[in-house]
Amino acid sequence: MTKTQHWPALAAALCLTAILAGVAIGATGWCSPVELGRRLAAGDPILLALRAPRVLMVAILGASLALAGGVMQTLLRNDLADPYVLGLSGGASLGAVGSLAWLPGWPPGPAAALGAAGAAAVVRGLTRGSYRPERVLLGGIAVGSLLASITGAILLLAPGDRLLRSAMFWLFGGVGTPPPARLVIPALLLALALAWLARRAERLDRLLLGDDVAATLGVCVPDLRRDATLVAVLLTAAAVSVGGMVGFVGLIAPHAARRLVGAAHRRFLPLAAALGALLVTVADLVARTAFAPRELPVGLITAAAGGPFFLALLRRRPAWA
Repeated sequence: MTKTQHWPALAAALCLTAILAGVAIGATGWCSPVELGRRLAAGDPILLALRAPRVLMVAILGASLALAGGVMQTLLRNDLADPYVLGLSGGASLGAVGSLAWLPGWPPGPAAALGAAGAAAVVRGLTRGSYRPERVLLGGIAVGSLLASITGAILLLAPGDRLLRSAMFWLFGGVGTPPPARLVIPALLLALALAWLARRAERLDRLLLGDDVAATLGVCVPDLRRDATLVAVLLTAAAVSVGGMVGFVGLIAPHAARRLVGAAHRRFLPLAAALGALLVTVADLVARTAFAPRELPVGLITAAAGGPFFLALLRRRPAWA
């Protein structure tokens, strides 16, 4: 086994360890591995109904954002791209805050997913024509900024502090304990996306050589770009719908995976998903326990790690240069 082949197995082992640790450790204390196994076998409701769904949710969320980030970095040939680059953050924020303001009895997740998908559709519509990554980036920034300003206006004009607290917690990646049924669609979508991308790994590799070269090598570039963008948008929308706005995961995990195993998508995308799941699972554990019984939004923890990482990337040449 070569050095690069060890990384996926190591990342999977660390991810499983982090998931078990997340189930075993809570605000009220922790249990040993032996006690954890005994309580799981006995059907402990605290572990199975409260901790396990949340830990599984954050793992799925991290893997989805990392996978979407890896795809967007390939499509834009820019290692500073992330899943929210198409204005998805602004659309998701507007959808969630609008739902909290006008549909207070409804969870904000579905509205956030619709807002994210709608923003991506607007950006893609505005940048139609000959594909240029810089146009897509600028379109995403413009649409995201416009939607963020509308979100801010709603927060300022809507009455009540409860809306502001709920919205701010969600916007910073505050996650709760979801019903197990809410994990089915994000988990299924993640599995299908991994399978779909694995079958098209070689075509995505060729896309890194440039559109003209990829076309001469048999890749239908417009179709691949459209379908891969749709996969990234769906993954991001599903992640946002269950966990709020968790930033920097889609930037850190794909970049780290590419540095460890290279840019070949068959190796780097699954590793990026595992690293994303590991990162958010650990961040959620810190968020739940660092200031117990108070809880921090997960997005604050990932931002604390991702901010310095992003600044470090700005100081070096892009990987695509």
